[in-house]
Amino acid sequence: MEAKEIIEKLKITFQELVGNPVAPMAPETAPEMIMPTKAKLVDGTEVEISELGVGGIVTIQGVPAPVGEHQLEDGTIIVVGDNGAITEIKPSAPMVEDMKKMKMEEVFNSFQSSTNEKFTSYEAKFASYETRFADYESKLNKATQVIEGLINLTKTLAETPTGTPDVAVKTESNFKANSKISYDILFS
Repeated sequence: MEAKEIIEKLKITFQELVGNPVAPMAPETAPEMIMPTKAKLVDGTEVEISELGVGGIVTIQGVPAPVGEHQLEDGTIIVVGDNGAITEIKPSAPMVEDMKKMKMEEVFNSFQSSTNEKFTSYEAKFASYETRFADYESKLNKATQVIEGLINLTKTLAETPTGTPDVAVKTESNFKANSKISYDILFS
């Protein structure tokens, strides 16, 4: 056996042990049946693939496919190890480009939708701030008018000349003067 074959067998064994662990089944569930898919190689040979993924089995007319790389019609390359087991799948170049483009489109669409949501949210907040600002402006205008009125009233009161007090109105100064008179009347 050559070193490459030994390495391939070790890879397959390792992947079976670690890479594809078998999950225990619940007693109520039946095992899922995977129907093999048919595909054609570039040379026109029909193959059956149990599962298009690492660990799947490729057969040609019921016999495991030979070890090596096999290219499907769509350009995908399947690397087959011992017993027809798939050890690697290499997507075709256009498929890789399509995947990159799809991922970029998904990223762009996700970014665009997130940006649109934020923009809508910001517009709503801005509109509410405009409404609140208009309310504050009207309250400020009313407060300014009241303050101006109070200032005018204060100026008017400060500038109004003082006259002689009315004698009929009892104030501290004229009460004292009158009280002497009344004391004199009362005690005489």
